[in-house]
Amino acid sequence: MLQIQLGRLGISCDLATNGEEALHLYRSNNYDVVILDQYMPILNGDEVARTILELNPNQILIAITSDDSEVPTLERTGFREIFIKPLRGREYLDTIKSYLEHD
Repeated sequence: MLQIQLGRLGISCDLATNGEEALHLYRSNNYDVVILDQYMPILNGDEVARTILELNPNQILIAITSDDSEVPTLERTGFREIFIKPLRGREYLDTIKSYLEHD
């Protein structure tokens, strides 16, 4: 759903089916913003984020989770934004867009 919403704003994105694939995509491409779900198969979002931040400490990371008890872990990991599912309204799209406009 997020891919469709971003596409309507003219923002392209790649999708990974699991955390390992997300890391492979990250290592093979250059991304302005990385959005990770906390609960992904193989590697969770915070695990992927730690590896990404080792490679690039300035990478903009956004987390999505359905479990608000994960927020402290995600904050400590280094996510700049944390969205709680279900995503409603437009604020989260505006936030993502703002990171892309300030490059």
